Amino acid sequence: MSLYRTLSAASTSSELPLLNNTDPLNDPLGADAVNIHDTDDLSLSAVDDSSKPSSFVNTPASVSSISSEDGLDRPLVDLDTLYGGQFAGVKLPPKGSPERNEMERRLKLRIDMSILPIVIAMYMLNYLDRNNIAAAKLGSLVEDLNLTGMQYSSCVSILFVSYTLMQIPSNLILEKVGHPSIYLPAAMTIWGMLSMLTAIVTGYRELLCIRFLIGFAEAAFYPGTVFYMSCWYTKYEIAKRSAIFVCGSWISGAFSGLVAYGVLENLEGTLGLSAWRWLFLIEGTITVTVALIAMPILPNLPATTRWLSKEERLLGVLRMIEDVGQQDEDSAADPVSSTRNPSSKFESAMAGFMMAVRDPKVLTILQMMFSLAMTGGINTVFPTIVDSLGFSRPTTLLLTAPPWILCSVTSVINSFHSDKTGERCMHMLWGPCLALLGFLICVVTTSTFLRYIAMLFLLQIYNSWSLGFAWMATTVPRPPIKRAAAVAFVNIGGNIPNIIVPFLFYQGSEPKFYLGFGVCALFAVFGMLGALALKSQLKRLNVKLERGGKVDGLDGSTGFRFIY
Repeated sequence: MSLYRTLSAASTSSELPLLNNTDPLNDPLGADAVNIHDTDDLSLSAVDDSSKPSSFVNTPASVSSISSEDGLDRPLVDLDTLYGGQFAGVKLPPKGSPERNEMERRLKLRIDMSILPIVIAMYMLNYLDRNNIAAAKLGSLVEDLNLTGMQYSSCVSILFVSYTLMQIPSNLILEKVGHPSIYLPAAMTIWGMLSMLTAIVTGYRELLCIRFLIGFAEAAFYPGTVFYMSCWYTKYEIAKRSAIFVCGSWISGAFSGLVAYGVLENLEGTLGLSAWRWLFLIEGTITVTVALIAMPILPNLPATTRWLSKEERLLGVLRMIEDVGQQDEDSAADPVSSTRNPSSKFESAMAGFMMAVRDPKVLTILQMMFSLAMTGGINTVFPTIVDSLGFSRPTTLLLTAPPWILCSVTSVINSFHSDKTGERCMHMLWGPCLALLGFLICVVTTSTFLRYIAMLFLLQIYNSWSLGFAWMATTVPRPPIKRAAAVAFVNIGGNIPNIIVPFLFYQGSEPKFYLGFGVCALFAVFGMLGALALKSQLKRLNVKLERGGKVDGLDGSTGFRFIY
């Protein structure tokens, strides 16, 4: 007998409407349910997020429900049919009870400790392997390979061509495969090995080919990880964790200069190899090692992580259902869906992609993130910009670190505060504002002191970058195949500027770089306008939900609201 048939003694006079066992979403949900805003404290799992006010309270022992006008708890899912019935008979403490809160706190701590340290390390190496060519340029790479300025810029940009092409297919594959603990480290192993092969190139064509292949492998990581984290964390938990994850990039930006300094200054000529070749060998070897370590540690999706107990897996699933008021319409984690034939999987993937590109919200986010990426594209040439200050090579490499360290600190603070307040738009705006100020300083003066202060401002654009993807993941909550496609689609737009920006800071335009600084400043303004436009869209959609309408298949009566 279904667990949803269990009623409290106080409500035996009314029959609880049961969900159709073949379609656990048929039953209309209570009209008065309100999903009260979780104001998560500035911590991760050490603080009990689930202790905050919620309408998902007083539930039967093993179900999630919402309260309706007649006082009954309406179930969101039927455990007898959820994920092929693997959770039938599993019981959890009622939502809101001290036992449930403690269980949820322990689960989040366990997942945090399994995901965050690994993906931070992976992202650090992702960034290093993608951008170590800029540090190698400060060595003898250009001279050894006889590269012209245009050829070097092409080698920098070509990676982002393949990176852009592969992102949507990669994310759709990940959503259907449903095993991120294997998929993401496997991609990392491939790009690490390709990075090592960069050490043996002898000319322009070989370098161009290797960089193109690295882009294909790296395309799986960032959008895949954003989608992966959105399957584990609710909309009031994901921004802070996304910021901590993206800190891997900022930290690697700081330490890449320090690592490059150590290698370029001390390994020149060792075993007959140029120092820049050692740079690719060392960083590629570390990448492959970390990828192999990550495979047994990373969890899969909530329903398929075998080292969690059934109760923990069920709790992970229910947390995401409660976050939006309904079950995912499709999931690669569902054993039932995994039995579909290949053609239906392909059709599902294409349908998800078409839903994403036709969604006005996704298109607004694309415009916003493209603009921010045009501004933030300076990361591909940052050592060159710092080099224009006129310092020696060791000093230049060391001076690249402080702006990235400052960016890491401010990005985490910004995202933690955004999660705590439940506000996104204003937290998105101050990064482009500071970057715009930095670009204006660079345009009007060549003073070494003022320009270095400006460089501290320029990288603040990345405060908005990490928060923007967290905002997007919660703005496209269902179905997951659409969310996977949307994350990749937007990240494509966010990486096209990396193809363009190196050509704006072309050889011979230093130290003023008027064209590069001017274009980046203009797109900082466009990025702010995009954030304001998205806020306006989401406000209108929330009004529609409050009036009982539906958005993206979500019923306003579930209590779901977009955050802006």
